[in-house]
Amino acid sequence: MPLLPINQNQSQEPVTKRNSGGLLDAALDIVDPSGIRKSVAGIFSGGGNGFKKSIGEIGWNLAGNAKEQDWRLRISLADSADYFYAGPDKGIMAPLFKGNQGTNGVIFPYTPQVQLQYTARYANQKLTHSNYDAFFYEGSEVAAINITGDFTVQNLKEGQYLLAALYFFRASTKMWFGKGNEKRVGNPPPMVFLDGYGTHYFPHVPCVVTSFSHTMPQDCDYLEIPSVSGGGSTRLPTTSQVSVTLQPVYSRKTLHEKFSLDDFAAGKLVKGNGGFI
Repeated sequence: MPLLPINQNQSQEPVTKRNSGGLLDAALDIVDPSGIRKSVAGIFSGGGNGFKKSIGEIGWNLAGNAKEQDWRLRISLADSADYFYAGPDKGIMAPLFKGNQGTNGVIFPYTPQVQLQYTARYANQKLTHSNYDAFFYEGSEVAAINITGDFTVQNLKEGQYLLAALYFFRASTKMWFGKGNEKRVGNPPPMVFLDGYGTHYFPHVPCVVTSFSHTMPQDCDYLEIPSVSGGGSTRLPTTSQVSVTLQPVYSRKTLHEKFSLDDFAAGKLVKGNGGFI
């Protein structure tokens, strides 16, 4: 019995010899619902995305792709830094170095949860024989930025990257003290810079790390990860959560020389012009 009925007036050639728009394709669509779903969604075999928008093709969020902007959330040192992963002795932070396919700082591998808050302060003055207080503007501020993201460890490279990120955030909360470079001893913790989500959302924002936490869950496997610099190994969870709090900080010189509310409102004060948010 044939798979589909054949009209007696049609050619009796085998269905398999018909063109791509013939009966065989219709039958395969019926028995291949996943193919229908992929066709409707515009997804090609292998997971590629075929959707396009008016300003160009929607690209993948990959590092090192010169044609696409890397919009992932990144916390890095100043471009002129010569310490930590940018110094001569990178040690355990080597995976964060921008050379040799590094990421130039810590990139969250999965889209994190980010909380950003703005505040305008007004002082109130209680007036005699009045039903309402009078309010006077005092100042504005950007509250601390809270970032919480997941890290997974499925192989050696991911484990070494997570370990490098943990040591980067640990070190970023400490001052130079005791032994070390005599030029830096006594300096406060280093400035870091926040980039992410394109040109205007986090435009290389100068920050300090005010808190950092890493949750080690009890309900997952732990993998033994050898240090990238040699000398021992560390067991890390296959999935864990990192939370970082950053406080945006702008110098008085930058505020005086670069800030303009009109330029800020027009979206001009991005990377290279103060990184204001």
